[in-house]
Amino acid sequence: MAGKNFMNLVADGKPTSKVLAVQDNLVLTGPLPGAKIFADVRFAGGAKGVVWQVDEAGYAILPLTKEPIKTGEQVVEHSEELRLGVGHSILGRVVNPLGKPLDGGGFVEATAHVPYFRSAPTFGQRDELNQQLETGVTLVDTLLPVVKGQRIAIMGDSKSGKTGFLSQTAIHQAKQGKVVVYVLVAKRRQEMNRLIARFTAAGAMKNIVLVVTTSSDPLSLGVLAPYAGCAIGEYFWHAEQDTVVIYDDFTAHAKLYREMSLMLGNNSGREAYPGDMFHVQSALLERAGKFKQTGASQTVLVTGLTPGNDLTGYQSTSLISMTDGQIVFDTTILQTGQQPAVNNSLSVSRIGGRVQNSTQQQLSRSIIKELADYRSAKEYTRFNDQFSELAETEIALGEHITEALNQKANEWFSLGEQQVLLDVIINHKTPKDLDIDKLKEVIKQNHKTLAGADEKTLAKVTNLILKQGIK
Repeated sequence: MAGKNFMNLVADGKPTSKVLAVQDNLVLTGPLPGAKIFADVRFAGGAKGVVWQVDEAGYAILPLTKEPIKTGEQVVEHSEELRLGVGHSILGRVVNPLGKPLDGGGFVEATAHVPYFRSAPTFGQRDELNQQLETGVTLVDTLLPVVKGQRIAIMGDSKSGKTGFLSQTAIHQAKQGKVVVYVLVAKRRQEMNRLIARFTAAGAMKNIVLVVTTSSDPLSLGVLAPYAGCAIGEYFWHAEQDTVVIYDDFTAHAKLYREMSLMLGNNSGREAYPGDMFHVQSALLERAGKFKQTGASQTVLVTGLTPGNDLTGYQSTSLISMTDGQIVFDTTILQTGQQPAVNNSLSVSRIGGRVQNSTQQQLSRSIIKELADYRSAKEYTRFNDQFSELAETEIALGEHITEALNQKANEWFSLGEQQVLLDVIINHKTPKDLDIDKLKEVIKQNHKTLAGADEKTLAKVTNLILKQGIK
């Protein structure tokens, strides 16, 4: 079948050439007259590839399938741009960057073919970002709110809790009916299996698409993976659905791109990364936002590795500069038992505050102030075993806030629940008598009332709890 299709393309007069050399994950061919960068090509032996670089000597092609390619073999252009077959049936599936199933569930029925490499929406097509995206994590939603259509970096060292937070967010969004595309770049198969198990156990897999490449996959698939995830997200986004795309992670993607660029002989810069490294990843992140015409949004959460909690590395600083804020996870904080282990001093959501109402903004400011007072009071007690009643109150209040923000990976709170939880703690007259675990139980008992409730209802519930106490 592959041979027949190939001959049909040649017979149709599509541009053809011959393979000049095969170098690991790279194929060099003669010129393909008229073929452009990102063109979809086929080899006589059945292999598929994409044109990645064009110069006077010929074309550099990334092979995308495992069929062997030989020197002298003929190559032909299949289409002007590489496209991915997608459809609503891809929801709940695990696929590779070519859309091939990895979950044993049979082929994904494609009702449309979308480009991997698409320009970001223009300024005129975009609308103001003015709606909060709930992660279900109290610390993030209160102090570092994520906005629908935002691009935010999730930074941290290995094993600092980044993936736990991302999967927590993915589940919360999927349960709200949003489409979540989770991209794993050059990860171990065990990591993929753990995510699938967690999404399935939470009943959220039906609205999630996993795009996976493992460390044993060809370099080209790892480079292509974020583009595939973005293209799938855009399919639903253009169909007027809110989507969340998660890239885990851009550090691995940058290393694969650097390796490919070195093979291509491109000039290298800092830490041997090519000069277009920033452009490649920032252009991908630009494919997020909110459409003015439909109101649908595509939000991007992208992770970056910070070895030794160092944010000054080339990739870390680049990623921070191309996003609208960063949430920094710290292994030192994780060792204290705090989850999520977010470093509030280094984290910022540059546009998050604008989507909070006045009550939420005031609550956020109060929490930040009380935590600062708590740290000061704790520092004071290190040098003096006798301290005032005010210091005792500040310590008790700070401990309660810290306990409230300490959240397990299988625990979620709506924005209304978070507001009542923290409001009760801040306004409780005797912080030392407050039981946070019981308070959380009471709030969960009022889940249906608080989820999506207006300010009047939230204030009423808060006052009722303060009046009646925790029973």
